[in-house]
Amino acid sequence: MPHVAATIQSAIDLFPCGLVVTKRNERTIVAANQHFYDLCPLQPGSSASISAIFTNASRIMLESYVMPLLLSKQQCDEIQLSIEKENGERLPVLVNARITTEFPELIHWVITAAKQRDELYQELVNLRNHLEYKAEVFSNLARTDELTGLLNRRAFIENAEILIGDAQRQQRPYAFFMMDIDNFKAINDRYGHDVGDRVLRDIANIFKPNVRDTDTLARVGGEEFAIVAQVQSAEHAKAYAERLREAVSAESVAGIQVTISIGLATSKQHSLSQLFKHADKLLYAVKNTGKNQVMLTAL
Repeated sequence: MPHVAATIQSAIDLFPCGLVVTKRNERTIVAANQHFYDLCPLQPGSSASISAIFTNASRIMLESYVMPLLLSKQQCDEIQLSIEKENGERLPVLVNARITTEFPELIHWVITAAKQRDELYQELVNLRNHLEYKAEVFSNLARTDELTGLLNRRAFIENAEILIGDAQRQQRPYAFFMMDIDNFKAINDRYGHDVGDRVLRDIANIFKPNVRDTDTLARVGGEEFAIVAQVQSAEHAKAYAERLREAVSAESVAGIQVTISIGLATSKQHSLSQLFKHADKLLYAVKNTGKNQVMLTAL
């Protein structure tokens, strides 16, 4: 029989996880396989309490959660604790435990190192974060004008529709600004498209600090920019447009004196497409009456 017992112990020692049997009340170790001792700081044959192998935080978890659950349900599955090694290293482990009807005074434990699982989990978390970041980047690229960094036409329409819907529900006036760089074709023809691109970027950078965070600003065409904003009144919208026009006129853009023309439509009930149509007509009228002006219609 001693030979049989030794054979069984040798077989148990081959298991790639810690197998432990402890007393139910004291939790002192009655038997364990070699893998258990490879995981923890105890020596084979030790009769210490199983709680001795864990970190302080894991001991609290063991006494306040694992043991009450085990004693009431007779089993506890996949609880993550940490073993404290002799060198102070902390090893994450998964703990499963059972109390059987055949041996009610004993607790049978299976302890498995979870370090690789934790590393894999962290890799998956990092991969997920990276994919979420890439998705956000691609989403922003799909909504952003590459040259100026402003919203593109598609994103502008989406945001403007939301802003107008909110204003209509609150019965507040809103305005559509259609803005066009004067003589832009002549700038491209005279100075080249590189300078023309710089003018577009510089104009966008002038607009940005002069437009409120609550407004929607975009580049909607070649040299055309647009804004949708909630306003207090038509007069307030006209003053807002004049400030933008003057801000551009006051700057030397790419070393060139540049001006803009603005068609402006305000309303409390009209749709974005209706405002767009009216503002575009006014912009065309401005272009034919001297440029560098603001023309308003209150619908």
